[in-house]
Amino acid sequence: MTRLGVSGEPSPCTSTSCNTPGAASTPRPPVSSLRVGFVSGGDRPLTSEPPPRWARRRRRSVARTIAAELAENRRLARELSKREEEKLDRLIAIGEEASAQQDTANELRRDAVIAVRRLATAVEEATGAFQLGLEKLLQRLISNTKS
Repeated sequence: MTRLGVSGEPSPCTSTSCNTPGAASTPRPPVSSLRVGFVSGGDRPLTSEPPPRWARRRRRSVARTIAAELAENRRLARELSKREEEKLDRLIAIGEEASAQQDTANELRRDAVIAVRRLATAVEEATGAFQLGLEKLLQRLISNTKS
């Protein structure tokens, strides 16, 4: 009878042939009494025989479920990434539009300042011309009253 090592492979040592001298000998149970738990909770002997059909089906079913969940997670991640990219694109477009509107507002403000300055200059010139006309009219009145 062979023993199973840590890896689950048969060991060349038998229960009597591999006791190292000086090492504490620990008796081990025979292979038929070693048992491994299944996903379903059942036990079976730890041997090289294949698992029962129901266990293989259960493993395949679990593997398919996990694969489906992973595929769904990848799909959801792609969808979320696409939505976030669309949001970023919209924010960039809004920012560009706001920047363009700010540029337009600045141009309008500069044009308004220029127009106000021109208007102020025109008002000063008109006021000056009006004052000059009044002074001339006053001088004529004064000269007409003297004569």
